[in-house]
Amino acid sequence: MAPGVKQITIFGATGLQGSSVVHSLLRDQASNFRVRAITRNPLSDKSQALQSLGVEVVRADGWRAHEIQEACSGSWAVFVNTNSDDPIFQNPDGPTEFDLGKSIVDGIVAANVRILVLSSMRPAAEATGGKMNIKTMDMKARIEEYARGTGCFDAVCSIHAGWYYELFLSDIMAQVHQGFPYYPDAEGFLSLHLPRWGDNDAAPFIAIADDFGDLVHGILLDPHKWKDQNIQAVSEARSLEEFVEVFSKATGKKARYVPLPSWKSLGEGVAELEDARLLFAYGELTGGRYFGVEPSSTATARKLKKLAATAQGKDGTSAELTSLASFFAANFGPSSK
Repeated sequence: MAPGVKQITIFGATGLQGSSVVHSLLRDQASNFRVRAITRNPLSDKSQALQSLGVEVVRADGWRAHEIQEACSGSWAVFVNTNSDDPIFQNPDGPTEFDLGKSIVDGIVAANVRILVLSSMRPAAEATGGKMNIKTMDMKARIEEYARGTGCFDAVCSIHAGWYYELFLSDIMAQVHQGFPYYPDAEGFLSLHLPRWGDNDAAPFIAIADDFGDLVHGILLDPHKWKDQNIQAVSEARSLEEFVEVFSKATGKKARYVPLPSWKSLGEGVAELEDARLLFAYGELTGGRYFGVEPSSTATARKLKKLAATAQGKDGTSAELTSLASFFAANFGPSSK
């Protein structure tokens, strides 16, 4: 590798988060980054698409620490996001997300990587006084705790993603929401059926494709500055009523928010939605503090977005976070396909 080049390896590079990080780093014009993508299938369409952009794609299985070690060899930094929705984690007697995360971290440590950026969350018990446990949150928090506890990194940076804008592109989620944003109800409304989100009802949303990667990019420009912070990945915070109002104004379509009577009513009887139900219970207990003891804020995300934009040679609106209005207009407005 040429002197001064900083190899950054992405675990989960073909997923929503990892892909966003890859594309943001590829746009860097100032930092001499080189991007490597870890995938289980280098021949997949998504992997091939990354290769066509000049990304080095390597095969490794997160369950095999020695493969991760080899894949991360020579890396200055690694970004990791584990897939909490992997069906393997639905088996109560099977391996856990923490087991996977530990294997990945062990491989990274063995490769002598000094900078680690983790897609993480705070444990549910922290903000609820021990009243709740939520598997997704707790597993990611345990992975972060384990990584920090190794003492093998110069910096472990933790970024916490809000609610994905992109979830609302899913037909499956539209069915969970009982219509919104695809299927009008009997009165002609695109109705969003969700429980209320805490006392202030302001939920944190993040544009994964357009913003998340830039935030990680901003962290990697100076990881030591961010290593002791819980970084909130938030593009915009809105109440659910405001959320559908923004949608209506951006698209010209009739939409409304219909509060469910209880968090227990969300996808009732669907086992795969248990963590989603518990998340709304968590919102009730914490007054809507998704990120634990800290209120939701876009302040840090705005700073990181601008840092990444500068490194990419951008300014103006290109250095701003993606608004819900622009996302809705692009995907559901009159000019969208």
